[in-house]
Amino acid sequence: MVNEKHARRRGSAAVAVLIAVALAAVGIYSYWDDWRATPHTTSDFLMNTFVSQTVYGKNAQRAADEVVAALSGFEDDFSMYRENSPIAQINRSAGVAPVAVPEQVYQLIATAYDYCAQTDGLFDVTTGPLSVLWNVTGDTPHVPGQQELSQALELVDYRDILLDPEARTVMLRRPGQMIDLGAIAKGYACRVAGEIYRRYQVGGAVLSVGGNIYTYGKKPGGGAYDIGLSTPEKDRQHTLGTLHADGMVVATSGGYERYFEEQGIRYHHIFDPRTGYPSQQDLLSVTVVAEDGALADFLSTYFFVAGSQAAIDCLDRSEFSLILVDSEKNVYISPALKDQFALTSSDYTLAAP
Repeated sequence: MVNEKHARRRGSAAVAVLIAVALAAVGIYSYWDDWRATPHTTSDFLMNTFVSQTVYGKNAQRAADEVVAALSGFEDDFSMYRENSPIAQINRSAGVAPVAVPEQVYQLIATAYDYCAQTDGLFDVTTGPLSVLWNVTGDTPHVPGQQELSQALELVDYRDILLDPEARTVMLRRPGQMIDLGAIAKGYACRVAGEIYRRYQVGGAVLSVGGNIYTYGKKPGGGAYDIGLSTPEKDRQHTLGTLHADGMVVATSGGYERYFEEQGIRYHHIFDPRTGYPSQQDLLSVTVVAEDGALADFLSTYFFVAGSQAAIDCLDRSEFSLILVDSEKNVYISPALKDQFALTSSDYTLAAP
């Protein structure tokens, strides 16, 4: 039997625990209440695409504003179409002289070079001459003749990017060559946004940069972020499925967003560096889920060009996960996403690899 002295001690300890729990509960309630009450949303046209974000927490507005400022600067740094951007300067100086560039620009080009090497050039950031020739997203897109296509294709070779890490310079070996970072810059933007969110210690955030979606932290109230993936059709009015993703970048590539049609044939903006034509593989869309945005962006483009078999062979990789939609409307997913992705469209079939 417990004596009276021990009983009093137990009672005092129990009261202390209850008080501590009550104080903690008040703190937690205040924290969650503040988090829910202060979301900040922005919507802008940056990096030649629509960019939107919703940020939660006391520093939500400051963090969101800094993300907008950072991504606004991206166009000045990374666009081949901005006359004074480092990329435009490198392209103008091709075959002539190296160009000193800011650290951020150098690092992204070096990262892109590594990705090109890993794929033996099937992913290639020197496709700038093809982008200019086809002008898919411009006012006057057209299907080029074979001679001009061959001339542009001759200039595509990532191995002609000359990097000097000590001088922090970049040079293209031959006149007429051009770097185009469009297939990686948006994913890299997600990485930079994540660094800003961490610095401001925001509670959570959802950022959309074109075909890339980044979720940071936790949803208010807990639970995973639900990301709706659109069907790979030109109107994108229907949902393919729902993906639960926390702290990940979800990057999707497909030929259904940026394209033009000529004589009933659709020509999109993702070029195959082997042919100079828009990729004609058997995938309608590739979605990559990874912690790093640049990696996710690169892989979504690479697998779209490489085709379904190359992508299916990588479904079990640990560094990233895949959702693939082929031309027969079959959907393939990585085993790691089995409990996180739900197919909702009856027009598509979940298939075994």
